[in-house]
Amino acid sequence: MTESGKKASNLEIVDFQSPASTSYPLNCISFDIHYALLNETTNQELSSPIDGFINILYPVQDNSCICPYFLKKQSYVIRGGENVIHPVKKGETLEWKNIYQDNLAIVLFISHEILSDFRIKFEQNSLRFSSGLLTSSDNRTRWLVNQLIDYIHHDNYLNRLRIQALLIDIIVHQIEGLYAENEKHEIIPNKSHYDKIVLARNLIHQDLSKNYTIPELAKYVGTNEQYLKKHFKQYFGKTVMSYITEKKMEHAKELILTGDYRVSDVAQMTGYKHSTHFTSAFKKYFGIIPNSLRYTFLIANEGARILSEFDSFINIL
Repeated sequence: MTESGKKASNLEIVDFQSPASTSYPLNCISFDIHYALLNETTNQELSSPIDGFINILYPVQDNSCICPYFLKKQSYVIRGGENVIHPVKKGETLEWKNIYQDNLAIVLFISHEILSDFRIKFEQNSLRFSSGLLTSSDNRTRWLVNQLIDYIHHDNYLNRLRIQALLIDIIVHQIEGLYAENEKHEIIPNKSHYDKIVLARNLIHQDLSKNYTIPELAKYVGTNEQYLKKHFKQYFGKTVMSYITEKKMEHAKELILTGDYRVSDVAQMTGYKHSTHFTSAFKKYFGIIPNSLRYTFLIANEGARILSEFDSFINIL
């Protein structure tokens, strides 16, 4: 082989060499959570199998009321509809003093590894949380806990997987409800975050002629903009502004279909200063201008009236 041939061959070999492979790190997900359902009227004791936190969920039942318990020889009381989180070390014992029939509670033991960042916040505010982190169950918590109880009572492989998913959801939901962070990353106590999101929705419903901004709604309900936007979409499936637009347009349609209001009136009643802006928004949402809907309704209504009068005339004959 000539020198040029050798060079060509070497070049070909170089051209087809495989690029160096890149290794990617794998993330490990570990759920070190233990749980028990407490539903007997006798005193029950549970020893923590891990270092971490104990989370007591005490859902409201027909006859539920306060229930005493002991942790590290310290006495506490929990009421129906409340949840509490305490730090716990391996081997420490929970004594549950259930004296009422049909009362039940769910106890979770959660490892430090799962709640490492939360543990830091807890230790930084140890004086404030000396009696544990107590929260009231909102609608979402109640639904999650009821689902959890149902799956526990119907044990099978798939339900055990569902239980794991629900446990994580319940823990996350409680922790994100305990605080939010403002722009300065300061902790803001917020034990009823779901109620605040519902309050924001109710403010929208109360007067659809108002044009709330997200900062205004956040200020009214006592939270920050990012928190309101995130959790509003989580609970209601829409952004705040999309939800406002939807409710305004549905209300506008109802007003138009009464036949009692002009388009300019409906525009003002739904917070639009100019009829042209309202007409554009209405067409974008429904694909038809408001006047077309109004005329269609009036024609249909008039036709129905004429038919009714015609039927009455025929009956007279």
